[in-house]
Amino acid sequence: MAAADDRDPAEPTWLSHARRYYSQIGSESTDPVTVFSAVGEVSSEKPGQPFVHLEPRSRAVYVLHPDKGERSIIRSEGLVPAVKYVMRRNDDAVWVLSVRSVVRKRHTLRQSVGGQWTFNTPFFSQDLSGTVSGGVKLVGRVGPTMRLWFMRVEPGCDTPDVLAAVAFLHRSWWRS
Repeated sequence: MAAADDRDPAEPTWLSHARRYYSQIGSESTDPVTVFSAVGEVSSEKPGQPFVHLEPRSRAVYVLHPDKGERSIIRSEGLVPAVKYVMRRNDDAVWVLSVRSVVRKRHTLRQSVGGQWTFNTPFFSQDLSGTVSGGVKLVGRVGPTMRLWFMRVEPGCDTPDVLAAVAFLHRSWWRS
């Protein structure tokens, strides 16, 4: 571990104690996505603890708890399809995710309770980032395959709802 003086000034201060996660797109034709907590060593034999799971069904994506209990539903809403998505729980909007760029790289997540996130998904680079009020709260990277996104999140910002949005972005990016 580098000394505080050796730290890159552009690097978030929370990075040394960040929570590690990864999202993995399944091999099924519907492209389900699972976000795993990557505590300790992770391998194909020990994939980590499932944190949230997205299961596409018909015209919606169901957000499930690790025990596969239904939690929320994500659907496209608005006049233009595939530009605005809403996650609802018991018919109440939890968040609205909007595409903010023509190439689908920039997205805004407005939570009904909590802050507003801006996500930059991979385009020319393999990097992923999430900010709240200009402060970086999530950093990530694609690899070694496009089915995997690895990320580090500032403690306290790693809610199931935010990670469901990131998993949804991963699936949307994969399918585009």
